[in-house]
Amino acid sequence: MQNKSENHIDVLLNLISSGEILEAGQYCQQFQKGNKKLKSILFRQFYSFEIEGMQQLFIRNIHARLIFLIDDLFKATGKRKNEDGDQNKELINGRESVLLTLEDLLVFIGANFAESIDPAQKMPLKFHDSFIKKLTEEFLRLSLPADDPDCILFEKVKASVQNRLRKRGITYGLMAYLNEFALEIEKVQLSNREHPFSITLQDVLLAYNFNSLSVVHYLNSIIIKEVNMIESAKEKIECLNRWLKEINQVPVKPDCAFNDWHQSLCLFLCNWIREEILFYEKGLLLFSGVYPAGTQSIVNTGYKIETELSVNQLACVVRLFMECEILKNKNVRELLNFLAEHTCSKKRENISAESLRLKYYNIEESTREEVRKILFRLLKKSNIPM
Repeated sequence: MQNKSENHIDVLLNLISSGEILEAGQYCQQFQKGNKKLKSILFRQFYSFEIEGMQQLFIRNIHARLIFLIDDLFKATGKRKNEDGDQNKELINGRESVLLTLEDLLVFIGANFAESIDPAQKMPLKFHDSFIKKLTEEFLRLSLPADDPDCILFEKVKASVQNRLRKRGITYGLMAYLNEFALEIEKVQLSNREHPFSITLQDVLLAYNFNSLSVVHYLNSIIIKEVNMIESAKEKIECLNRWLKEINQVPVKPDCAFNDWHQSLCLFLCNWIREEILFYEKGLLLFSGVYPAGTQSIVNTGYKIETELSVNQLACVVRLFMECEILKNKNVRELLNFLAEHTCSKKRENISAESLRLKYYNIEESTREEVRKILFRLLKKSNIPM
């Protein structure tokens, strides 16, 4: 049975979406009166749920509906202003009054139920321009002088932010991220003026996982440029290991990312550096037989693991083991190269490493079903005492 307070919320919000009340003179007073009750009702309804997930779902639903109504009313009011000019002033003023009341309710939810708001929820359209302007001014104020070593990098950061805001809109999560990110840069700049041991912009980008493609590629190019200036392969490896150590030692904020759909900045750079180190180590082994300190030679005895799995199935099993963190190797390419060299498939004595890599990143549905049957067979066997 629906809670009375929840029903009151639905009735109040449905007043706006019906559109009929918007034409009536008494609407604003009716809505504002209901809005005062709604704030206390929201608290009662929120705490009536015993499960935290239900509390969060309740707030996210109300919050999303409010934003939808605010956007709808904002667009309709702007369109009416353009079409009617000075006509229907009473109706336009009424709608603007309702809009302000809805915004007040939105601020109330943000202040009292911030932890329950969905980070992926887009902000109301009405606030987009003001937020973009505020953020642009903030980053402009934080701009670095032309002779600063981080000047080019910071310009790329600003361009990435502007591009993101234009393309995908502004979510509550992005707004919180960028506000905190800008404050951190400001704190670092102030701290660097007072202390000789400066924190670099690169450190902040790693800590906040600022993983835009342009920033990732620029940081990558800095490492490449430094390594290319060194002639000795052994010294190149030492340089790359220093970079790896510096990157890994930066504390990264948990669940923090500029782009949620991109790989983390730290993980990408570390994986790339490991690949480069592996490349130079193999070069040392191939051309001189000299190994850098701390590494071990791989003696090829010709021994291979025989398996009934096909190459497709082997790739799928390895991928499952990697994604479930049963295998802890960070370097996928290196792992697949090793398996290709030391494993026989059902039909092939020699497996191509490139073929295994292609299968690993393109698991077919039929292969997934075959592996699923194998896993069920293993589960069945594990139920029997051994």
